[in-house]
Amino acid sequence: MASHDRTAIADQLNAARLAISNTLADDELLSLVAAYGYGAARLGEGQRLYDAAVAAVDARVAASGAARLATAQAHAAERRAWASYQALAQLARAVFQHEPARSTTLGLVGHTPRGTSGFLAAAGTLFANALGVAPIGATLADYGYDAARLERELAVVRAFDQAYRAQVVAFGAARRATSERRATLAALNRWVAQYLKIARIALRDQPTLIEKLGIGAV
Repeated sequence: MASHDRTAIADQLNAARLAISNTLADDELLSLVAAYGYGAARLGEGQRLYDAAVAAVDARVAASGAARLATAQAHAAERRAWASYQALAQLARAVFQHEPARSTTLGLVGHTPRGTSGFLAAAGTLFANALGVAPIGATLADYGYDAARLERELAVVRAFDQAYRAQVVAFGAARRATSERRATLAALNRWVAQYLKIARIALRDQPTLIEKLGIGAV
């Protein structure tokens, strides 16, 4: 979130806090606005809206941080997975360069996979068939890729798959948190705007009290 957005949100929350808390803390002020429908019960509604907005803002910050962490973890896992895939793919291409059927079985014919989905599919095919097709596995074992190593390298690919899924979930949570923050702030701002309009009327002869609400007398 840009710094000016954070400042704007902080200003909105501060304006609401001043208007609500200063009214509730001043018996004279509360008495005057209560005559216009803003007694303790209605001020309590505003306080609940304020509390909900603060919680939503905090939740958005937490969700944003979680999304950034998930992204960093996914990128790191992706680099490891690509390294595992490319190492085996390059070796297998060299070993089976004159055996197109086996290269096809390993998914090594054609272009390098593009995008996350394409990569995961290609890596899954490569490692699954290296492990599952006995003649291929036996040959690769002679070049340092026995079943145990293939399983370890496949686990690296699966870890990236999990990290990528976690990133998607985290981004979804951040989007929902952003929507919730927007909705709660809008509800709070509507309440505060109406309250201040009424308060100006109720306090029209009390400029000092109007200033307590964080606004200037007009």
